[in-house]
Amino acid sequence: MNFDKKTKLASMAFLLLFILPVSAPILAATFGQPGNAAQVDRTIKITALDIRFDKTKLHVRTGETVRFIVINKGQLTHEFIIGDTQEQTEHEQEMQKMPGLDMPNEPNGIMLKPGQTKTLIWTFDQGGVVEFACHVPGHFAAGMVGKILVNANTK
Repeated sequence: MNFDKKTKLASMAFLLLFILPVSAPILAATFGQPGNAAQVDRTIKITALDIRFDKTKLHVRTGETVRFIVINKGQLTHEFIIGDTQEQTEHEQEMQKMPGLDMPNEPNGIMLKPGQTKTLIWTFDQGGVVEFACHVPGHFAAGMVGKILVNANTK
């Protein structure tokens, strides 16, 4: 085997071992996928206050791409994570293991320090119930979670 083949094999192994496992769950998410800014159908503003969001229930249409503008008006750092029940449970467990650690922004979630405003764009592919939540330790348990009802008939 020459050097070029070894390099190609090593590169492929790196992709399979490190990159694909990280991106695969988001690409295969049952609750949708990251949206394209050019295809936004609607903008929804959500304010994060201390241990609560100003909205607890949202309605979106199947196939709709939503720009969420999240404003942190609280005194604490907050997250805005979109996910099904399994995603929320897994993220909650992850955050409990690492209190005080700021999580990087992900395709389905953002972290906001007090006073920050950030945007997340999401396309809802299937009908059902999706949650948005904050998993800073103690916040989810205190009820900092809301429902997104995804329905083909929602206007």
